[in-house]
Amino acid sequence: MKVAHICNLPLPPEHPDYGRISFHPGRWVLNLALAQRSHAGIDACLIMQVPGASSDYQTEIEGVPSFFLMAPNRLRAATFFQGDVRRIGAWVRRQNLDVVHAHGTEDAYALSAQACGRPYIISAQGCLFLVNRELPPPLFDRHRLVELTERIALRRAKHVIAKSAYVRDELARVFPNLILHEIPNTIDPRILEIPVDRGRDSGSLAFVGTFVPRKGVHLIIDALAILQKENPDVFTRIKLSIFGDRPGYETEYESMCKKRFRDLLGDRVNFHGTIPALEVAEALSRTEVLLAPSLEEMFGNQFIEAVAVGADAVVSEGTAMAENARRLRVGRVVARDDAPALAAAIREAVVHPTTHSERSDRRKELAGFVGPEAVALAHRKVYEQVLGGA
Repeated sequence: MKVAHICNLPLPPEHPDYGRISFHPGRWVLNLALAQRSHAGIDACLIMQVPGASSDYQTEIEGVPSFFLMAPNRLRAATFFQGDVRRIGAWVRRQNLDVVHAHGTEDAYALSAQACGRPYIISAQGCLFLVNRELPPPLFDRHRLVELTERIALRRAKHVIAKSAYVRDELARVFPNLILHEIPNTIDPRILEIPVDRGRDSGSLAFVGTFVPRKGVHLIIDALAILQKENPDVFTRIKLSIFGDRPGYETEYESMCKKRFRDLLGDRVNFHGTIPALEVAEALSRTEVLLAPSLEEMFGNQFIEAVAVGADAVVSEGTAMAENARRLRVGRVVARDDAPALAAAIREAVVHPTTHSERSDRRKELAGFVGPEAVALAHRKVYEQVLGGA
């Protein structure tokens, strides 16, 4: 079975525009393709559109054929991604594919899969109809246009993979036409080789993600300020590592947050920039607690990877991370958008750290939930349903 994943990837260092164009570093689709090739008899390849790129580029990433298509970087959403749909669709039609798997509805990928004339499936991630509900954008905003194209794609679709029960239930409520399949993201198996019994710095906290209001970065700052005032003995023990900032490319929100972190913590906060996921996991294996107070989150790879290397976590209620925290009996779940509750959870996590045996037990349970073989075989079963329907 040959499957093309239309997705986002980190640009490889060999790409001619590496370092000039910044993209999300998440590798969860690459992890899936590797798992499918290893465990499910699927010949998986990857295709990514790169707005602003100077040329097309083809390579292999860890043995997976990967294709990067150049595209203009202006007026894409304003034209409802029609140029992208034609460009990606033309590439897909030239391949001898059984299934096209589009990852995400927040750009052109779902629409492109629907236009390629092959059996297709969509993975729902970053759904704008959910993000915009929690963080309403301005009236004339790209997010509103993209939500419209997302709704068009999902009304046309049949098979959709949801990464969590939370997303599955929301999709079922708004789009009753869909046949929904709940399958989590898988994990880079190398992360499961990192020891969980390493020494951890007392009071060590971490945030992993982009600096956007949806991730609740400002709530971490407000919670630390509460601890500084109400629990100075705990506050002085805290050291914070941040992964995912973009030095030199900061938004106004990121610049504001960084300044406030430095004002609060001084040299006890470290900004590591955007680095490979395996390096982040290595750092988390020596960290006590991941802070993930997102206002909206549809899976939470950072939570899964932190638990895999033995870190504790604090996550927000009403997100997929809370669902997974309960499933794995890990961490603390706090009310969404509630800095005092977050401060209390941080205090408890610092004062009562997780034991080595708890860390080991959690990893075993997590490996059965998001392990590469289980996730790859679950996808193959769904692809067979899609082909049967086609």
